[in-house]
Amino acid sequence: MGPPPGQRPVERSGRRALWLGIVALVTAFFFYPLGLVLGVAALVIGIRARRRARTARGTAPGAAPGIVLGSVGLAFSALSVALTVFLWPELSGYQECLGASNTSTDKTACRHEYYPKIEKKLDLPAGSMDKYGDLF
Repeated sequence: MGPPPGQRPVERSGRRALWLGIVALVTAFFFYPLGLVLGVAALVIGIRARRRARTARGTAPGAAPGIVLGSVGLAFSALSVALTVFLWPELSGYQECLGASNTSTDKTACRHEYYPKIEKKLDLPAGSMDKYGDLF
């Protein structure tokens, strides 16, 4: 069958790329390995949908925004992975210190030991990590 006369065919996988791009962007901030995978999936599906729509002289609604959102999610996830790899010794040492601490005084001691190391490695001003408290 096909589209009615006068209408262009619609490539429905463009919407799938849009949803994957949205989820990739959201998960890039909370669980970045998943954001990395979903960002790549949004790019691949969005590009394929646009190519198929162009070949069939149709449209692929959602494909372009899916490609953009997937790219942004992929970039944020890649940045998070790179930052984690760069700060791995400090972050893992801080987590081990917190795991071994029994009191809030011990946790504060861990913070005073590892926050300056992270600040030095990132070239941040001294004491700038203190406002983040227990975020790490």
